[in-house]
Amino acid sequence: MVKIARLTLAATAMCAISSIHLVSAAQTPQGTKSVRQGQIRSSINHLLGWRVGIPSNAFRSLSFSEAAALADALGLSSIEGVSSQKVSPQTNKNLNFDLTSEDISVVKERLVELNLKMPAYRVESIPADEGSAHKLFAFAKEMGVETIIANTVPAELSAIDKLSVETGINVAIDSSSDPQALMKAIGNATPRIGVNANLAKWMENGVRPIEGLSIIKDRLMAVEVRDRNALGPNGRDVPLGTGVAGLEQFFLQIAKQEPPPQEEPGKCVNCSRPYGGTKPLFISLEVDPWQIITTREPQSGTSGNVFSDLWCSAENFEKVVRPAMGFRVEQDALLIPITPTDRIPSDVKAKIEAALPKKPLVTPKKPRKLLVIDVAPAGAYYHDTAAHANFAISKLSTSTGAFEAVFNNDLNNLKYPNILQYDAVFLNSGDGPVFSDPDVMNGLIRFVHEGGGLAGLHGASYASPDVPEFGELIGAQTGPHHVEKATLKIDDPNSPLTKQFSTSPLTADLGGKGFVYTDEFYHFLPSGPYSREKLHVLLSIDADKTDLSPWRVRPDKDYGLVWIKSYGHGRVFNCAMGHTPTLFETPALAQMMFAAIQFVLGDLPADTTPSAMLATK
Repeated sequence: MVKIARLTLAATAMCAISSIHLVSAAQTPQGTKSVRQGQIRSSINHLLGWRVGIPSNAFRSLSFSEAAALADALGLSSIEGVSSQKVSPQTNKNLNFDLTSEDISVVKERLVELNLKMPAYRVESIPADEGSAHKLFAFAKEMGVETIIANTVPAELSAIDKLSVETGINVAIDSSSDPQALMKAIGNATPRIGVNANLAKWMENGVRPIEGLSIIKDRLMAVEVRDRNALGPNGRDVPLGTGVAGLEQFFLQIAKQEPPPQEEPGKCVNCSRPYGGTKPLFISLEVDPWQIITTREPQSGTSGNVFSDLWCSAENFEKVVRPAMGFRVEQDALLIPITPTDRIPSDVKAKIEAALPKKPLVTPKKPRKLLVIDVAPAGAYYHDTAAHANFAISKLSTSTGAFEAVFNNDLNNLKYPNILQYDAVFLNSGDGPVFSDPDVMNGLIRFVHEGGGLAGLHGASYASPDVPEFGELIGAQTGPHHVEKATLKIDDPNSPLTKQFSTSPLTADLGGKGFVYTDEFYHFLPSGPYSREKLHVLLSIDADKTDLSPWRVRPDKDYGLVWIKSYGHGRVFNCAMGHTPTLFETPALAQMMFAAIQFVLGDLPADTTPSAMLATK
């Protein structure tokens, strides 16, 4: 039996993974639930329509059902079925169209149990006789397959092409040597006939992946991903992104081949919707089959080593695919306008204006410019209160004259040196894969480190939760949440961002030391970047006065909500509150947000000593 916990620990050791979700074990082929966490290899489907998985026969000694549990444990949402593989230890039959309806139901239930899709299905060849070919396609359709991968060109390609069109299922023919020859064989087939690119075989035959892509172009339907240290038969496998495959450019070019996203007027205000490709692309993470055969692990055959290798491949895949994701996000963001404020009711606008400060808290040292971004790409959750924040920031800018507010969702503004035209960046509840492009992420990091400012409001910590460097920059990432009432305490009543609370009517019932408030509070996980060792916490949930029983997330019961920090020469502020419109309607909180803006702009000095160090300062 394959112990998932043991395998993930081994993978952790090999790939130096900082944190990983461990589960007990996949003791049996049935009954094990999904254990994966959201990562780039899952979320890429929302951006580009690409499905990322492994072939089910990657673990040679295991059945499809057992391999599916390990695909899930790898953080993958897809698996490629293989017709020659046994279904499960209980069902000693191959995964093919000879299965009974009961057998098929069991396989489908297993996929549902693990929340997996089987978008690709591999066969040695497509049957030449019409009856068997129809059975194959009917089986594939029943299993939710999008693409049948055939190792050889079908004998009756025109008939299979017609069947593919009728059923809506693509056929990808394996290309393991000369893609030019395969393209000639495909000829003028419909777009339902395409190519499965075996990158390792291409490189063994002297073909660089980007060169092969230029030959097959939009016929690409599936990719077997490996990297090698050299072209030719003497090359060997190396970690993805470290060899001659040029995978970053390969995947970026595929993304660029997709048609650009089209604006859909009137469909939504923020237009935070997914953009999938015109045809599905299945990406199979592979390991050297020779290693599968020859590498042994005591008590588990080859499974442990293969799992570790595939885990490393998945981790490295996340890195090489980020430029492709970033390209798509940036195309998406260009079509997402800043959230308009005209839909805010007039009485709410009046409450916000009444609560806002009317003059600077400190005199600006020079003219300041604040870039405000509220983009929520790829179907991310859109916060209606982004409009309230935009309205408040705009009013603060015009009424106090402390800064100029620039509202623009073009992420190219965050790239270096474009970002230098601003003094600080305000992330207004934008979540989703905002920082997929390394150039965008690196530009923001460099900007803050060299003296710029960054402010985040509410959903900002959920921007790119799969990019750890963003979490380290903003101070937190994910955590369970819902709208609830809690008692908040003022951790630092002397900070220029919070000193107004001591005399505010908001805190009168608690002697100026806290207040009861309703919002969507994030309960940041102990495994994430949130830590008082790094952050100067200003407001947090008072664990002694709040019912935390629904959560039990942190043993230390430390649920910080608002903090500041230094980052190199720059300044960071984050407020996890703001899901409800009352934030800017409440004078003490509105002043805190204005103080935060002047702080990140560089005009309002504040002590950023991490809270854990204050006792010894």
